[in-house]
Amino acid sequence: LIALEWFQIDVSFKRVKGEINEFEINTYDSNHHLILSFCRIFTIVFTAEEYHRLFLSLFQVIYEVSGQHIKFQHIHKDGIRCILADLDSAQAKGLGLALHDLDRERDWETHLTFIFKSCLVHFECKEEVNILLQQIKDTNDDGIEDWLKYYQQPYILSSLNQFISNINHETWRKSGTNTNNAEAAHSMVNREGKQLKLLSAILRGKKYDERCYKTIEIHNNTGVPYTHWDKSEIKRTSESIIRKGFRNQKNKEPVIDLTNDHLSNKLSLKRKLSPSTNRKSSKKSKEEPLENEKTEILELEIKEKKIALRERAIKARIAEAEVRKLEAEAEALEITNQQQRLKI
Repeated sequence: LIALEWFQIDVSFKRVKGEINEFEINTYDSNHHLILSFCRIFTIVFTAEEYHRLFLSLFQVIYEVSGQHIKFQHIHKDGIRCILADLDSAQAKGLGLALHDLDRERDWETHLTFIFKSCLVHFECKEEVNILLQQIKDTNDDGIEDWLKYYQQPYILSSLNQFISNINHETWRKSGTNTNNAEAAHSMVNREGKQLKLLSAILRGKKYDERCYKTIEIHNNTGVPYTHWDKSEIKRTSESIIRKGFRNQKNKEPVIDLTNDHLSNKLSLKRKLSPSTNRKSSKKSKEEPLENEKTEILELEIKEKKIALRERAIKARIAEAEVRKLEAEAEALEITNQQQRLKI
């Protein structure tokens, strides 16, 4: 976590039964094509002061685990450059207050302008943003003053647009435009179960994270990736551009009029001038051994992958059995405690 340049924070509301929510720190690992969770905090906080204490506790735990203090680029000239989050004002203020505790030369709102990002709104310059806000104000709609008062807060505006933010423009572009990675992380861990007891949620979350990091270890040791599909935002954007280019090219392709005698004669002439069938057959005979070799290699690769998948499945079953054992022991302990209370 302390080695990251940016990450996403978000809260999940489904994993634990009752009022307890799960606060996560996530990022996309482009080297291994995985969305990773670096932190899971089970909490019931909702206010700015509670989030303030949460972030301070998180910073302390990071130090206790790693022996290093978490660093932020705008404070320490090194470390985390950007934090993406939903526009939760309490969460944002809590983060700002925690940063203010690290550097009291700036107030909490100013700190957020250097690191906090909520989503991407496209404008060419700061003046365009101000013009738009003035146009909204001129409408004089009901409640518009309250809306403007909220969105004209410096840290809100800076989280929405790079020309107002103090975040480096390169960092802004690279760090993403949304919290989709965090949302995807919630969805994937929810497959382990929802509306769980707290202990079960902790153990299953741990099991899921261990599986992710085991996948990374296998990739590093053997070179076998989790997937060859790069799901990063940059890759998705580039693929979208390529698809759009293909569509445009396809739409521009000329249509051949086959009713035109002149064109049909040309096509028939091309067919006559094509290579002889003997030459084609000789080329095919040369290509056949190569194709056979490729087929054998592919079959071997498939077998190796099947073996790796079986090994992974066995390890997953063992881990799942251990988790179930721990859950059973925990439930037995709870029952014992309840019985002792009843006796008292």
